[in-house]
Amino acid sequence: MTITLNEQLKNLRKNKGNTQEELASFLGVTVQAVSKWERGEGYPDIIFLPPLAAYYNVTVDDLLGVNEAAKEAKFKEYKAKQAELANLGKTEERIELAREALKEFPNNLDAVAQLMYALAAESYSKNYDEIIECGEKILARSTDTHLRDSAIQILCFCYTYQKDSSKRDIATAKKYAEMGSNIHCSDMVLLSHVLEGEEGVRACQTNIIYIVDMLYNAIQRMTMKIDFSDEEKIKAYSIAKKVFEAIYDDGNFGFFHDRMYSINEDMAWRYFNLNMQNEAISCLEEAAYHAIKYDTRQSGMYTAFAVNRLKDDVKCSSKNNTLNNCADMINILNNKHYASIREDERIKSLISELEKHAKY
Repeated sequence: MTITLNEQLKNLRKNKGNTQEELASFLGVTVQAVSKWERGEGYPDIIFLPPLAAYYNVTVDDLLGVNEAAKEAKFKEYKAKQAELANLGKTEERIELAREALKEFPNNLDAVAQLMYALAAESYSKNYDEIIECGEKILARSTDTHLRDSAIQILCFCYTYQKDSSKRDIATAKKYAEMGSNIHCSDMVLLSHVLEGEEGVRACQTNIIYIVDMLYNAIQRMTMKIDFSDEEKIKAYSIAKKVFEAIYDDGNFGFFHDRMYSINEDMAWRYFNLNMQNEAISCLEEAAYHAIKYDTRQSGMYTAFAVNRLKDDVKCSSKNNTLNNCADMINILNNKHYASIREDERIKSLISELEKHAKY
């Protein structure tokens, strides 16, 4: 990809967050001259190249787009490695790699975003100040919709999910939440109207996957807002479970085996609280089934009718620790909550099967 000088000047100025007037004043030229350079109607005299490069903390070669393709390739390598580390739940390595990339690409807002994602994966509380700094930098300088939406989401979560109540700022979180795009005007929804044929079908199926998962997340969050009874929580989880089963009606849940694992594990906990041990054990058995299915799945196409044009790519999954679902479930079954049924042969059998696939 070749980037022209006028595009490079515009990008550098926007990333720095300064105006044409400020740049003109620094160089001692007119605003009209800077405007013409950015429109590609003229070029800065050669004597301006070194001060321009110094002003934007880049080399003259960077300014002229020399070796731009090589730089793009190098940054793609960083992002691919980030995705790999995210898939393995190695957050410390993600943060270290993101800092390394940002040193090499200090004006790349995508590099800032990669650091923000890694910090958020580790801890909103521990990395509070740095997450906010990254997010606000992206919102101040970026015109990329995806980067801006990601920054808005993470800033909203950062101000909300704080262990230290003095750092929790719901008013600011609401401000960021209200900056989000209306769901009906998102590119995902609009493309399902615009595209035709197979492209249109894939766009519609993408909406189905995201909407069903949004329903699951909304139900899960709803049960945390007030003190719902265990019976009410079981009813709520059952709704999400039935929706997933209706969409993935052939049993190939792909990535969403993870959701079915969580739903059944939550339901088991509530049934156990109600002294409904048989129902609890049935849910634990189902949770173990989905944990194993998720942890051992291979990349491949979804096969249920409503989603059969879409692929479950295992490498695109990310997590914030190295435990897989099987290891997580073994830890849950060893919790004192389940002490009274730990000697049940069904529970012993579950643990034995989970241990075959557990990764810590």
